[in-house]
Amino acid sequence: MTEEKEPGGFKITDRRQFTSEGELRQDAVKLPREEKRTDEKRPPESRRAAPSQPGEPRGTPPQIDFASFVLSLATTAMVHLGEVPDPATGRKNDNLDAAGEMIEILEMLQAKTSGNCSADEGQLLESLLYELRMKFLQKSKAIKL
Repeated sequence: MTEEKEPGGFKITDRRQFTSEGELRQDAVKLPREEKRTDEKRPPESRRAAPSQPGEPRGTPPQIDFASFVLSLATTAMVHLGEVPDPATGRKNDNLDAAGEMIEILEMLQAKTSGNCSADEGQLLESLLYELRMKFLQKSKAIKL
């Protein structure tokens, strides 16, 4: 292992396991493994993810498709608009700048996927954008509803 003493008392230690040619270094030090989380000490069957939908088998990850992706972005925008409580704090907060950015992301996604979405996906995106724009205008006091 290569060690150098820098002026000012710093010690530089090269902890890379491999040389630049990809060979295992002889003087490489094995780093201690991070302590495992407590749930990793349980048997694998008890670590499976909880079902996300009723009737869905345990351990099956939720289905990710275009509609669920768009809905997650819209939900984030609604959190920033203060319409939905923040999952982290449980409080409703307004952050119009962040909400505007999320709306712009959805608009960009609509433009980039134009002609490549199913009719249902296109309608979902269009209706979500309409609702988000109206809420944004209402919150920014641009219009009174």
